Amino acid sequence: MGKVAAVFGATGLVGSELVLQLIGNELYSSVLIFNRRAQDYTNPKIEEIILEDKAFVSAELEIKADDLFCCVGTTAKKAGTRFNYEKVDVGIPVWLARTAIKNGIKNLLIVSSVGADEKSSNSYLRNKGRMEQTVLENKKQGAYFFRPSLLLGNRDEPRFAETIGQKLMQFTGFMMIGKLKKYKAIPATIVAKAMMKVANGAYSKHFFESDELWGLTKS
Repeated sequence: MGKVAAVFGATGLVGSELVLQLIGNELYSSVLIFNRRAQDYTNPKIEEIILEDKAFVSAELEIKADDLFCCVGTTAKKAGTRFNYEKVDVGIPVWLARTAIKNGIKNLLIVSSVGADEKSSNSYLRNKGRMEQTVLENKKQGAYFFRPSLLLGNRDEPRFAETIGQKLMQFTGFMMIGKLKKYKAIPATIVAKAMMKVANGAYSKHFFESDELWGLTKS
């Protein structure tokens, strides 16, 4: 009997890559995907659970897994309000940390961001930093954060600023060396591979910077 993975944020850039890798990995026999809208998956490994009209409390009962992956994220524009923004970027990961403790889930693996810092003047980075610290207050052991720089890949819903950033990185990426290396753009598939590596390894550290993710996929 293989491992069970649970994924939140499966329709995003990293999440969709992660799902492809999970269903192709023989270590996993089942992949639980929690979505707001049905995606009509056909792979027999996948069990999709729709959360749109389901309270988080009842959803907790269905989150039974060995590895819990959180790839959720939104933008201020899409969220509409500061409350909704924080509810997604901070609230969901923290709720998952508490759920992991309740349900005895060993590993919680979360996509954060390069530069995450709860003292940052940037609201996005401040939220990510606050999320990391609050998650660790709830689940210290088996909590891992992945801090990618600008993500490369094709989104279902393109983000204008991100698209411009990707194009710029194609011309300036070679300049990202030394201390700047962690700011070099990174493919979503590399982030997903690194998350899989950590989930099935033995790591004592909690945080993985963007430049470290490349190394994880090669070792």
